[in-house]
This record gives sequence, structure tokens and C-alpha cells, in this order.
Amino acid sequence: MNFSLKYGQSELEFSLEDKNILGVLALSKKVEKLPDLKSAITQSLKNPIGASPLVELIKEKTPKKIAVILEDITRPNRDYNVILSALLAEFKEAGIEPKSEKTDVKFVIAYGTHRKQTEEESLKLYGQEIFDFGVVVNHDCDDRTHLASAGLLSDGESLMINKYVAEAGLIIATGNIEPHTFAGYGGGRKAILPGVSSRKNIRMNHAKVICENVGFGILGKNPINLGMMEAAKLVAKNRLLFILNIIRNDKKEVVKVVSGDIEKAFNEGIKYSEQIFTVKVKQQADVTIVSPGGAPKDMNFYQSQKALTAASYLTKKGGTIILVTECKEGVGQPVFEKWMEVYSTKEILCKDECEIEVEGHRAFLTAKILNEIETILVTSMNCEKVKKLKFVHSETIQGAIESVKQKYGEDFKAYIIPNGSSILPVLER
Repeated sequence: MNFSLKYGQSELEFSLEDKNILGVLALSKKVEKLPDLKSAITQSLKNPIGASPLVELIKEKTPKKIAVILEDITRPNRDYNVILSALLAEFKEAGIEPKSEKTDVKFVIAYGTHRKQTEEESLKLYGQEIFDFGVVVNHDCDDRTHLASAGLLSDGESLMINKYVAEAGLIIATGNIEPHTFAGYGGGRKAILPGVSSRKNIRMNHAKVICENVGFGILGKNPINLGMMEAAKLVAKNRLLFILNIIRNDKKEVVKVVSGDIEKAFNEGIKYSEQIFTVKVKQQADVTIVSPGGAPKDMNFYQSQKALTAASYLTKKGGTIILVTECKEGVGQPVFEKWMEVYSTKEILCKDECEIEVEGHRAFLTAKILNEIETILVTSMNCEKVKKLKFVHSETIQGAIESVKQKYGEDFKAYIIPNGSSILPVLER
């Protein structure tokens, strides 16, 4: 049988015999995009979950400062301009005018520890309207002059967040709810931590990757999620914190909008997200052939890790993952790259929580996979770089398949995942 997987802006073809195929895994529930996104955003803001309508909140509380938290370019959202336009229409209905002297509106880009966007990238991502309405601010997790305490966390540490967010009477956290490799799900509380928090707070939270119950779709006992939610609730203690989140299908089209209370609205979004993204299987495979889904999800290896993690849930210990990822920008994260090249898998896995630095946490997650599963990369990165990262290099998917035949014999069983960045794998036991 012939197949093709997305690879950057193109596709790579390969063939596999029927006897080797356990299944082609894709989202079981096809959900069509919202026919009128702006209207859906407006209706959600007028009928939020666990909160009063946004216009009423603004009129009642009359905040002098409003902070709108934005996701950065690593969470590409082609509908951001529509979402923000609908939000600004509510502001205007509540009596807030563009560049108002009465109400200071800041749009804070929540980079966490990611690189700063160019002005051109920000304009393309968010649209011109927010630049005309208020001031767009780049969060810097290392700039102490632009950080302020939001209070003490249960571990005794001060939660240091962007000062414009800390000073705001109303915070609106935008985001996208989808499965996340170690936080369980993205969206909601992640706008605060890691989004607009200090590097120290982010490091301490992400270092908990070494703990149990960290992974795709895990929330209840996940220490990373619990820490993020604690931080968000701490911020909400003395300020209005209102979320505006979307859920997208495998085509990255918006299919659902949730807004309102940081916990109630987020949980409602999780329920819907689970229905869309969950893919159930009855057994693990010897081999999983997976693509992140092409550009931009495979722009670098760092962005491709979500697909690698999804595939690891579906692959037997001692098995093989064939990861088809272009990585035209290389590894994409210097700290992660350094850890993978300098330390052995065993050394990474033996690190204590206090030794895990930001982005070293991703190396820890990758090392966990490599400790149990061989991973072959079909990529534009050169062979030497791939070997330094502790992966196996293959020029083609077909070549990788020939390699696994040598390892498992002619009757190996395989899953094929065309879009590994969009599924929540669940092994039914």
C-alpha cells in the first residue's frame, strides 16, 4: 500500500505491505470549523462560563489598566486577527476607545522563554487593529525591571510576572486548548505560567518533568499542571482573570470557543478537546511512522517533539519510531541541543529536579523515549548532527522501513500517523 506524509511544504512517499499495517491513526471525530468565528467569539464573551459577560464586568469594575495576554508565534494561529477584532468590539461596547487616556490597554506577548518575535511577525500574526487600539508589549522573563510579584506560591517562592499584567485590574488570557506533552493540555492557565512569568518560576515548574503523572492529557495529579493552575489562581486572587480560548481541529480550523472563569471555562474546553483529539488503540506496535504534519510543525526538531511523544505512547519498549520531520531550521533550541549532545541519555535521566534548567526539561523527556525506543529521523539535518543528538539518520522513509525489517523481520506491525501533533493517543488496556 502506498502512503505519503507531509514534510515541510512538500510530501514524502513510501510503501508498506498490508500485513505490516496495524492502522493509520487520525482523528476519529471530524468536526467542521465554525461558520462565523467572529460571531462565535462575540456570543462566548456575552455568555461566558462561570463569569459575568465581559462588557458587564468592564462597566462594573471600570479597570484603569487592562492586560490582554497573547500567545506567540510558536503557537501559529491564522485566526488571531479575527479573535482580537471581536474582543476589541466588546471593549468599545463597554466604552473603551482606542488609545484611551482613561483606560490603559496593553497587549502582552507571552513568550515564556521563547525568542522575541520581530515586529513584522507580530503584525502578521495579530493584525494591525491591536496596534492601533493599545500598546503591544514583549514579555521578557529575564528582565527584572519589568517583573512584579503576584504573591507567594505554596512552595514559598514569589510568583514573579510581567509588571503590566501584575498591575492590571482586568487580565484577558487568550490561548488554544490542545493536548500538551508535559502540561497535559495547553491553553488556560499557561498564559500566566509559563507565559508571562520569570525564568526562575518557569524553571521550577518545568523541572517537575522528572515526576510521575507528567504527560499528554494528564491534569489531575500532574504537578506541572497543578503548579500552573495555582499560579493562575494566585494572579486571579486580587485581579479579574478572564480567559478567551479556542479549540481547533486537525486542519487548524476553530471549532469551539470557551471564555470566562480560569478554571470552569478551561475545564469545559478540556472536555470538548478530549472528544476531538483522543485516538484509542488496543495494542502497541513494533514500529510507528509519524509526521508532525508538515510546516510549521516540523520547522525544527524542537517543534517536532510533540509528534515524537505521541508516537512513543503507541510503540512497544524496544520498538522503533520513524519520525519524518524536515527541520529546515535545525534543532531550534540551543539549550536542548547542548543537553542532547553533551550528556548521555543516562546522565540526563539521572539529573535531580534542581539540576533541570529551562529547555533541559525537553531533553529529559526526549531521553526517556530514547531510553526505551529507537528513533530514526528522516530529516534535512545532516547525518552527523542527527547522530550527535542520539538518533539514527535515514535519507528516506523507505530506507528506514528496510532497516526495521532487518531488526524485526518481515512481519513487523506498524502504525502510521499523518499528523502526530494533533492526536491524544490512549492505549486501551
